[in-house]
Amino acid sequence: MDLRRLITFKTIVEEGSFIRASRKLFCTQSTITFHIQQLEQELSTKLFEKIGRQVTLTTEGKNILPHVYELIRVMDCIRQTAQHNAEPNGDLRVVTGETLLAYKMPVILERFKQQAPKVRLSLQSLNCYVIRDALLADEADLGIFYRVGNDSALTMEDLGSHRLVLVASPNLGEMDFISPNQHLPVSFVINEPQCIFRQLFETTMRQRNITLENTIELWSIESIKRCVSSNLGISYLPYFTVENELRSGELKELPFNDPFLRITALCAHHSKKVISPAMKVFMECVKECFPIEE
Repeated sequence: MDLRRLITFKTIVEEGSFIRASRKLFCTQSTITFHIQQLEQELSTKLFEKIGRQVTLTTEGKNILPHVYELIRVMDCIRQTAQHNAEPNGDLRVVTGETLLAYKMPVILERFKQQAPKVRLSLQSLNCYVIRDALLADEADLGIFYRVGNDSALTMEDLGSHRLVLVASPNLGEMDFISPNQHLPVSFVINEPQCIFRQLFETTMRQRNITLENTIELWSIESIKRCVSSNLGISYLPYFTVENELRSGELKELPFNDPFLRITALCAHHSKKVISPAMKVFMECVKECFPIEE
């Protein structure tokens, strides 16, 4: 199987058309068309279909695509392994949780860029459950997220645990979030329902039979903190996301759990995935920049 045809297939998917793929690969559109015709003939299946002016993948094309990505990455890995002193290159797909992206990843990304400047890094913020599924489906190479259960198909590197704190504006009146069987006239400001620390908070509140006025859902942690500091409600967040605001007095911590509930950060990949030089460098940067225990 000619690797050039697979690269052509991958490029058409990424660029969205045969014309843009030909520009990206510096060849004629007829060459692109020929590559796909030859690949379809070799695989005995149709890879693309035209709907109006749009070129879309067939079901068979969608099923083949992850294997094409993996094969191209393996070939890149073989080349780099043969060239011991060569810099890591190729594509690297990393997915991470929103709080980790905002507060932990910048220093990692800066270090990785210095050590692997030739790598084309794709970075996406996703829910932790979605990250796990993306790794299992080979839609991502590495995931930096919070543990949401054990999965034998993933290789996981423990990055330490992080305590969760209940925070409010200093202007919020006295409220007891520990005594059971009560209703508190305050809003809970947090992100989407599958957020792991939201789930821990809501589970604890159900166990105590404590209800709140309502829930305000926001995606951005910065937006959540602004709402809380403006006394629009309370929130339950990893300590590292509110550390500066607690020190400055912009937020205050409320008693909630003793000992603190904690969440564990992980760096994970599919256990059957070939570790490319780019993946190896990124994982080393992650381990260097993450504290083992907060």
